[in-house]
Order: sequence, then C-alpha cells, then structure tokens
Amino acid sequence: VEAQDRLSVLSERERAVLISVAEGSSNAEAGRSLGMREATVKAHVSRILSKLGMSNRVQAAILAHDAGWA
Repeated sequence: VEAQDRLSVLSERERAVLISVAEGSSNAEAGRSLGMREATVKAHVSRILSKLGMSNRVQAAILAHDAGWA
C-alpha cells in the first residue's frame, strides 16, 4: 500500500512508462510499445524520478514491483 501511495503522484502516461521500465524495457523499447518517441520516454522517466525523489530508474522499477504494477 505504501508503494501504491507513493506512485499516486504519477500521471497515467507516467504510469505506463514506469510499468514498461519496470518490465525491463529500454527507453527505445518503451517508446515503440507506447507509441512515443524515445526522447519523450526519457522526459517521462526524468519526471517520474523527480516526482518520486529517486536518482535512478532501477529504484523506480523496484517501487513499481512493490506496488504490484509489473
């Protein structure tokens, strides 16, 4: 529940990007699967890390797993 609470600050699009990242996708792979440019995915990942107060995508992926998102 705590993980889900922390993730509640994310937009729907940020959630989709985080799920893709948590499943092991690179920015390019996430972009292809979500229909967006790699640069857009990169921007979303940066915003996700900022909103969650994290320094890298691995920490965010672990949080997503803890919340049962991936």
